Amino acid sequence: MLDEDGQLWGTVPELTPGTEVAGFTIEGTIASGSFGTVYRARRSGRPYAVKLVRITPRGDREAAALRLLRHPNVVTFHGYGLWPEEEPCFLVLALELVEGRTLDVWAAEENPSALELVMRVLLPLALTLADVHASGVVHRDIKEANIIVRESDGQPVLVDFGAAGLKEGALRLTMRLPPGTAEYRSPEALRFAKQWEGEHYPFSPGDDLWAMGVIIYGLLTRTLPFGDRNNPGLNRAILEETPSAPHELNPRVPQVLSDVCMGLLEKKLEDRYPDAKALAADLLEQCTEVDYSWRTPMFPRSGQEKSSPSPAPGEPRRQLPWQWWVAGGLVLTAALLLLVSGVTPRKASPTSSATPQGNSGQEVVAPAKKAEVVPGAALPPAPVAAATNSEEPKMKKTIRTLVAAGCVAGSPGCVSGPQSRPPPPAECPPGAAATHKYFGMVGGHGAAFPPFDKIGVHPVREGPITTENIGDWGTLPDRALFTGRVFFGKDRVYARFTQVRLLTGEVLPICLEMVRNADLGLPKEPGSKGDVALIVSSVSVVPVRRFE
Repeated sequence: MLDEDGQLWGTVPELTPGTEVAGFTIEGTIASGSFGTVYRARRSGRPYAVKLVRITPRGDREAAALRLLRHPNVVTFHGYGLWPEEEPCFLVLALELVEGRTLDVWAAEENPSALELVMRVLLPLALTLADVHASGVVHRDIKEANIIVRESDGQPVLVDFGAAGLKEGALRLTMRLPPGTAEYRSPEALRFAKQWEGEHYPFSPGDDLWAMGVIIYGLLTRTLPFGDRNNPGLNRAILEETPSAPHELNPRVPQVLSDVCMGLLEKKLEDRYPDAKALAADLLEQCTEVDYSWRTPMFPRSGQEKSSPSPAPGEPRRQLPWQWWVAGGLVLTAALLLLVSGVTPRKASPTSSATPQGNSGQEVVAPAKKAEVVPGAALPPAPVAAATNSEEPKMKKTIRTLVAAGCVAGSPGCVSGPQSRPPPPAECPPGAAATHKYFGMVGGHGAAFPPFDKIGVHPVREGPITTENIGDWGTLPDRALFTGRVFFGKDRVYARFTQVRLLTGEVLPICLEMVRNADLGLPKEPGSKGDVALIVSSVSVVPVRRFE
């Protein structure tokens, strides 16, 4: 696409390592796309992702959209500058450097079960979109390449707002075809393009939800529902054809999850989920009814996928009988019942033949670490300005309601309050580091408090606890049990795990802490009292070298 000078919006000079740009030292290229180029950079010893975009209305809109969003599952915007200093023609957006894998790579390498996919990816994404949309922003380029599964905690992070639309306060661009990626465009966007007479496209959250349907279809079937851009009939297929339901192509897909996907791909906007909150409520409802068929990996294992070997000879081990530690759970709260009952009904989806897969276009991926304002960045004219916490409008707490009702751990509403003192430091058990290394237990991973297959708010007491591994972690198999102890602080619950019990009954030393959004422990949910705390039963754990 061309700007008023006849230049491509995303065209930027190729920057070599060592180049200084607006106070940042370029270290390498991360990705390049139609709206800009993202570089790995460093400033004052700290890593950043910096995105260079031409100074155009589109660049201003991207910065304006990022300023509205402060969210654990959205790439953090630190500020911006202008470059070159003498004759500025580029915005330099300073972003988090999100270390991790794109969603498609993560899914191919991890081969998650349906339960793991919903708990670790789909539900957090739906909750994130609910708050993004509540802030007046529509992403408009939702696809696997723009979702990074963060290595540190396993959470999905939404990146690249280069195509974002703002409901208020930003110039709207007049184009026949709205920005985005061809395979993920909604039917209403294509219908608009066919009838275009120079007006603005009335984008809506429905565009993002349709793209979520395309993503979910691909995750469940490893095919695109309508083919790729090399198919000359792509647009017609999006407008007129109904793909085969995912559970028809992949018998490992639970039908209710297949129905959720097809509900997102209804041709008429009014037949789909009314908003991301309704999608999250439906996903949550399905998770409360799962059985162990949801724990089967979505696809048969291939030679390239990870196996689950027994521990290497010489590692500490002892034999124990296999146990399932199941405790009585709390029924989901009245808030959950109200939330689920409030989902707008939608029509069942008809099915037809599948469309073969193609490779979708991959655009800018903005990779991240801790949020801080970039010092000394030059400021361009309105409507953009440096991002500071005091300036940011507060996001509506859609997610807090869902969390109180029993949503997945690590979702944005699980924001920690004032930190109460964790248990005192302690050494890890001997051999824990060897276990971590042998199984490849790196970064954050999901675990479930009992009852293991019921996501919700459940009671816990101080003392011994057993949690269940959700999905393979490196080569550590799904359903391995982590045993340890629960500790209470004033307003948080902490847990340390020192043993893992394999499906064979073998026990090995580990050293894991329970975390949420990089903070130790979980907040106590409303209703906690005395010696019983209520927590969201799906948690994240991380390996440590020492209990701090």
